[in-house]
Amino acid sequence: MLLSLLSPSYSYAKNEAKKDILGDSSKMCGFAPDDESWRTQRKKLNEEELQAGSRMRVLKDLRIMKRDGPEIGIEVEDCECITDWVVKMVGAPGTIYEGEIYRLRVRFHADYPTQPPTVTFMRPAPVHEHIYSDGKICLNILYNDWDPKTDVKSLSLSLLSMLSSAKAKKRPPDNDSTVVMSQGQKTRNMQWEFHDDHC
Repeated sequence: MLLSLLSPSYSYAKNEAKKDILGDSSKMCGFAPDDESWRTQRKKLNEEELQAGSRMRVLKDLRIMKRDGPEIGIEVEDCECITDWVVKMVGAPGTIYEGEIYRLRVRFHADYPTQPPTVTFMRPAPVHEHIYSDGKICLNILYNDWDPKTDVKSLSLSLLSMLSSAKAKKRPPDNDSTVVMSQGQKTRNMQWEFHDDHC
């Protein structure tokens, strides 16, 4: 459940000197299916920089995902923008989401892995009691309980496990009000009240 919106408390690196440390591939952003506003926002990510340590960690996460992901139903579908991935996940067999395909948008910031990436579901988001219709996810490890040792594979597995444990498809009780209240707000500036292991 959304508790409140916080004033920005994380630093976002700006490319003031217009120095590109990500390599040419970061300028050639592929796009996964979604609305036009998402495409516009994604282009702006080229204004962000990753420091060497953050960049190395992101690339390490990418290697692990490419090596292990397909066997467990998760796959990096688009990583041409190194700071902005699209991760495809398939609902596990024997669950109410079996065979259903969903996509995560994983956005890395200059303070990764000290602080978590921004992770949201792309439309259409799964119908789940901890996932809002606009794709925002109420999951403790994405906020209060973030551990810098957590990588994208672990995050994806946690989300897949959260889906797999669901007994019914339903939205959070505060879905409509939260979607309206959080419009235009950075997901990282949202404060959640957690009632169980997830939200």
